[in-house]
Amino acid sequence: MRPIFHLLPTLVLICSTPLSAAGQSDAAEGDAASSGGGPKVIYVVTDDQKLYAWEGNQLVYEFDVVTGRPGKETEAGVFSINRKYEDYTSKAYGAEMPFTMFFTLDGKAIHGTTWATVRSFVHEYISEEVGSMGCVGLTRENAETMFRWAPMGTRIVVVEEEQDEEGAPRGI
Repeated sequence: MRPIFHLLPTLVLICSTPLSAAGQSDAAEGDAASSGGGPKVIYVVTDDQKLYAWEGNQLVYEFDVVTGRPGKETEAGVFSINRKYEDYTSKAYGAEMPFTMFFTLDGKAIHGTTWATVRSFVHEYISEEVGSMGCVGLTRENAETMFRWAPMGTRIVVVEEEQDEEGAPRGI
């Protein structure tokens, strides 16, 4: 089993804690509740270039992602989906961003992007210079899957590494 499964109790604790930090959205109560399996949480591990989608204590999806390059890092923290657009074009970069789910007020989002799988591999194993401008990029198909699965208010947890020596998540 991957070490991420040891984080489940922490994820449940995070899901039950209200957000209040500046720049992070508080969802309306019940918005991110699932249809029966428990709360939905999207967990992004930047060092491994992975996204994990949990529903209660069940891992539902695992995808390769591409995250921020040096100087444009995907910052660690706890966020919520605060805006969703099926078709979106970046105002800053002019790039198409299909199935966009914004989780910060400054424009960080989970969205579809071209060559996401290749970029994820290169970012993790060859050079961190290949990365996003801070967003979490998925293939178009995986972005659509996440877009349809995650309602407004879904918790997003971004960490650098899966766990430290004591088993606690890093980056939060």
